[in-house]
Amino acid sequence: MQYGFALEARSGWAIARIKRANRGYTTIAAAAQSPGAPALQESPGSSALGSPPVLSRAPRLLLETPPIYLVTAALIAGDALGNFGASVPLWVAALLAAAGAAFFIAARPAIAMTFALAAIVGAAIVPVHQLLSPAGGPASLNRFSDDAAVTLEASLVREPESVGNGRIYLYARAHRAGPAGAALAPTLGLVRITVIGSSNFRIGDEVRITGRIRFPRNDGNPGQFDYRAWLLRQGIEATMFVGPSKAKLPPEISVIGRRDPFPAAMIERIREHIGAFIDTNLHYPENAEMRALIIGDRGGIDEPLRQSFALTGMAHLLVISGLHLGFVAAAAFFTVRLAMGLFPELMARGYANPIAAAGAAIAVIAYAAIAGHHVSTIRALVMVLSYAISIMIGRARELVASLALAALVICFALPGSTADIGFQLSFASVLVIVLGMRRFDSWWRRRHTSPLGLRMERTRPNVVAEWIAGYIALSFWALLGTAPLTAMHFNQFSIVGLVANAVVVPIMGFGAVILGLAAAAMDFVWTPPALVLLSVAGRLAGVGTYLARWFALWPLAWSRIFTPTIVEVAIAYGFVLLWLLSPLDRADVRITSEVPEGTAAARGRPWRRFAVAALLLGALAVDAAWWIYQRDFNRDLRVTFLSVGEGDGAVVRFPGSRVMLIDGGGSFFGSFDPGERIVAPYLWANKIMHVDYLVVSHPDRDHFGGFIFIARNFTPSEFWTGGTSSPDRSYGSLIDAVRDAGSRERRCDAASPPMVIGGVAVRCLGPQPGVVQAKDNNASIVIALSYGHTSFLFPGDLEVKGERELIATRAVLASTILKVPH
Repeated sequence: MQYGFALEARSGWAIARIKRANRGYTTIAAAAQSPGAPALQESPGSSALGSPPVLSRAPRLLLETPPIYLVTAALIAGDALGNFGASVPLWVAALLAAAGAAFFIAARPAIAMTFALAAIVGAAIVPVHQLLSPAGGPASLNRFSDDAAVTLEASLVREPESVGNGRIYLYARAHRAGPAGAALAPTLGLVRITVIGSSNFRIGDEVRITGRIRFPRNDGNPGQFDYRAWLLRQGIEATMFVGPSKAKLPPEISVIGRRDPFPAAMIERIREHIGAFIDTNLHYPENAEMRALIIGDRGGIDEPLRQSFALTGMAHLLVISGLHLGFVAAAAFFTVRLAMGLFPELMARGYANPIAAAGAAIAVIAYAAIAGHHVSTIRALVMVLSYAISIMIGRARELVASLALAALVICFALPGSTADIGFQLSFASVLVIVLGMRRFDSWWRRRHTSPLGLRMERTRPNVVAEWIAGYIALSFWALLGTAPLTAMHFNQFSIVGLVANAVVVPIMGFGAVILGLAAAAMDFVWTPPALVLLSVAGRLAGVGTYLARWFALWPLAWSRIFTPTIVEVAIAYGFVLLWLLSPLDRADVRITSEVPEGTAAARGRPWRRFAVAALLLGALAVDAAWWIYQRDFNRDLRVTFLSVGEGDGAVVRFPGSRVMLIDGGGSFFGSFDPGERIVAPYLWANKIMHVDYLVVSHPDRDHFGGFIFIARNFTPSEFWTGGTSSPDRSYGSLIDAVRDAGSRERRCDAASPPMVIGGVAVRCLGPQPGVVQAKDNNASIVIALSYGHTSFLFPGDLEVKGERELIATRAVLASTILKVPH
């Protein structure tokens, strides 16, 4: 780090202004040599002479921090509070702003700044609250009841989005709506329509749809994904479905008009041309990957391919994000920068980098327009443009300020963004990379600097070694920056990701993306060379796919992890920032030690770091003790009935640590897996990584479907069945998964002896051994749990015949809680 010193002596004071790169001016007052000079205090940035004002550390820090960081932090805080359900009237924010203005006039800047930031926090809460709590009214979609039959007329405002399995999403802005068969009235609101088996829709189509309207809601399961807020943050107020239906009112949709909005219709035609060019000349999976990388269409990527990249920590490569736009921006920047060699006069005047940055900005805007209107793409575009602007105005080194500007713009333009997983991952990774690479640069300089502080000669091997080490360090900081959030949102930690990303990212990024874009652009001009470029890009995408699958097979390549709480994520990032924000090198320590003893800059900096570390360790110890008690020493019997859609799903936590699952839900149609999406998140949220007993009441898919994922990821010790089987192929997959997990199979019927698990009496009351049932439902396992004065009865899907047979056994059926059977 370089420092510039400007000394001025006046009236017995020496004012040392230290200008640090990227930090602005910090003013430190040092006592003059005269013996009678008074003791000095640190000045809060003023160069006025005489006794500087004495400020406590908090106000001084508040006034010396650049405003962009304070405003961004306040905006992010307000946005996050809004996502947590906070609500503040706008007049409160206005009142806080007025109070801040009054204190500014009264020359109390620290207090004024505090009120101003509080006003920003309050103002940022308002739009998020309004977004997540849409107001009703006679022209609102909310006037209809949930699941009501509705006819609406709307216009498609986005290009249809393919989501796989023959489904597409249509985003329709409603104009008129009413109960099915009744007159339509003016209506406002965005509706997402799921259509199966038809894709003949275009942006600008006017459609009429009749079907049942559903409003965003959650199932209420602990640890679940907030699906309702996710839809509302995209502006989607309701959903509808068009497809095969046995309802009395089958859903239907038809096009009743059309208009071509500019430039959206033109961009849609460009996307269709590029998509057809890719599909015609590439095969799966290369065509699906190139469509995802070039035009943002991920509908062709199947689950096995997605898992290969997800398990190796490279799922971001299949989603157009800041990484891809960064590659495009870098390629455009260096291309334009190279072309500037033809204009030496402009280069001599320092215009080369600003012009190259402008070219990069144009390139990423064009790429983002073609890639669609995904929120992740828009967010990445703002981040890349923020840095491009910093280059154009000569602030290329202000990386953290550029990041703050991007966050400010995103939170202002897209309220609720702090709850978006992509927002969290993007900014956490970039911030840790920026701070981490500074630490790497400092470490590398120390290794290549002589004892006198002179940089040793840079040989070619040293330069190559520095590039390689820097690239590995970049991958490490990216992994470190995203690991806590990846654990919280995806419950996995990809150890192999450190190597896999370093190898595959250049292949997929600079190779497949850049060459694919060049091929797509060239196809509009001259097809033969475009085909060559596309072929090379496809081969590189294929290499990336092969490597992703290969890395996923490495021993200990990835591991599942429980869901950390927000507090635990904060503790993890606290340790990361404590490391990254500690002094970079000995120069920092040297300057600090030269400050006279007694000044604020010289007092206890190491002790403050130790205090923060002790606080974090204490919080971690308390958190760990709490969960150890809840997981292993709690003496309560806890039973949770999960909302799994069709079928049943119950989690039984016995006193101590043993866990039993009684059914796991499942769907007869579609690809939704309640085991992965509902049951497993609940277990991970409660720090449960192993299940002792899997109990399938009977082999219907709506009861056992979710257990396939559980068996593969929670190593169940025992698998209980009533002895019946199923011709369903997925039941065979469950049996295979259970056997691969090494689980012991146990027959549970009325002849099974009672058991005691953690002090809880467990009795199997059915099915009756040797009795052949015409329906699987009447062959359901019946389990009774008794603990003290509390008892539970789980009769599966017994129907009338099975209930009568159970009663006839004269077993004790009286229970505190009954799970109602079929």
